[in-house]
Amino acid sequence: MKRSNRLVILVGVLLAVLAFVGVFIVLNQQPPEGDGEDEVLIDVLVATEDIDVDEPITPDKVEIDEVAADAVVGTRFSDPSQLIGEPAVFAIAAGAQVPREALGGGLVGPEQQLQPGEKAIAFQVDRVTGLDFLITPGDHIDVVISQNVNVLQQTADSVAEQADNPDAPPRFETIPGLEAARTVKTILTDKRVLYVSDTRRTTLVAEATPSPGQQEPAPATAQIENVIIVFAGSDQDAEVIKFAQNDLGEIGSLTAILRRAADADEGVPEEETTGITIDILFELYGIPVPDIIVDLGPEESPAP
Repeated sequence: MKRSNRLVILVGVLLAVLAFVGVFIVLNQQPPEGDGEDEVLIDVLVATEDIDVDEPITPDKVEIDEVAADAVVGTRFSDPSQLIGEPAVFAIAAGAQVPREALGGGLVGPEQQLQPGEKAIAFQVDRVTGLDFLITPGDHIDVVISQNVNVLQQTADSVAEQADNPDAPPRFETIPGLEAARTVKTILTDKRVLYVSDTRRTTLVAEATPSPGQQEPAPATAQIENVIIVFAGSDQDAEVIKFAQNDLGEIGSLTAILRRAADADEGVPEEETTGITIDILFELYGIPVPDIIVDLGPEESPAP
């Protein structure tokens, strides 16, 4: 009986030792290569050549590559057919990923989008002067100024004084009724937009796509009151903008005009404008001048 108990105890000890050795081997065993979980790769587009600022990004300048999920830059494109030739808002080196932000900012600030000698200049627009807030980074704009000016004439005594002394400095006075005559002119052309504080373009696209069960898209509504547009220009451009929009709260003196970005590359000549004043409206556009209505008195009744 005692021998039998000892045998059982010995077998139990041996089984315990074998179990311990088995656990030790399992915990310390290195899994063979290739048995681990496969890494998930994501399709992205990479540039096959250097792409400069404002250069159109077209399907022939990219190729599909695979990267790890944590290596995706920005919002990815997955197929070259998604590119429609929009201009790059920042430079992209060959081999670098081409994210959606390359067509509309977001990854870099205005400084990285500037070309040599360019400056970033800002002005404020409302819904009308800002093209219903449809302008986005990468667009090209012209800027039109509208100002009220006082029309001046040389004073009579100044004319008489200069008759005797031609070197006398002239003096001027305002003309009654013309203290705030409006003048309008295109002052800046083909300026590349670097940043817009808000835009309705993406909102319009979303609203134009009807949801399931919806017969017609809901009408687009503007939730924005005004936006800041930042464009690339020169110090001279900045001086013009500052003069035109001296008051930070002033809106309406400057209007942003959207233009076709490819015009410059295709050699489309700049339009020469006359500017507009009230006399130009009359002379060049044939706006009729109202006649003075003379009261001739009551008409006599015709004889029977």
